[in-house]
Amino acid sequence: MSYRVLIVDDEESIRFTFQAFLEDAGYQVDTASNQEEALAQIQPDVYDVVFLDILLGRDSGMEVLRRSKDILSNCPVVMVTGAPDVSTASEAVRLGAFDYITKPVHQEDLLRKADLAVRHKALVDQQERSRLRMEAVFRSIREGVLIFDDDVRLMEMNQAASELFGCQSKLIGETLPDLMARPDCSAFRSFGELIEQRCEGEIYSFETINCRDERMTLSLSIAPLTSESGQETGVVMVIRDESRRT
Repeated sequence: MSYRVLIVDDEESIRFTFQAFLEDAGYQVDTASNQEEALAQIQPDVYDVVFLDILLGRDSGMEVLRRSKDILSNCPVVMVTGAPDVSTASEAVRLGAFDYITKPVHQEDLLRKADLAVRHKALVDQQERSRLRMEAVFRSIREGVLIFDDDVRLMEMNQAASELFGCQSKLIGETLPDLMARPDCSAFRSFGELIEQRCEGEIYSFETINCRDERMTLSLSIAPLTSESGQETGVVMVIRDESRRT
């Protein structure tokens, strides 16, 4: 796979050198000499890494970074500087810069930064694709799904759960005790203790009332969420409306 790189620097010699080094390593390279050219070339999902000089003659590379922050959401930006200082570095990080490299730039350092940046982007892109796939699955499930974090705070609730309980997404972020205390969410009082006690498995056919005062016969399953290291990070609950299924 050939990665695409944008070099933004007002010095022609720097642009030429960076381009030669990167093209020899198999990258596709575009260049820009000022802020206007850079902003005209920066488009969503075009570049895998941007090398951006902090000083662009009369222009500011930091301004380019600021104005392109949303466009380059997953694209790492490596700032190029002759004399880095703490305030500049912290501002660049705040604006989303991935890293910086100092002049004079050696070939091995440039290629190492480029390799780290494209690897980082590939990982972020993969995570984003996984997140979108999971969101699509989450939205399409007919059963109600609720996800609580380790502090039993409601973090996610799909549309099926909202319709089932007659509640809205404004519940997101509330703790289970707060949900159980709400007069308009009596259903949570029916199974709140099961979640608090980390009960696992299937619970069949119990009756409750949703926020619309409709009587429901529900069954639910509760399972822990665990990290890769095996640490419990929350609880997921899947709810089925047995009366509607009948």
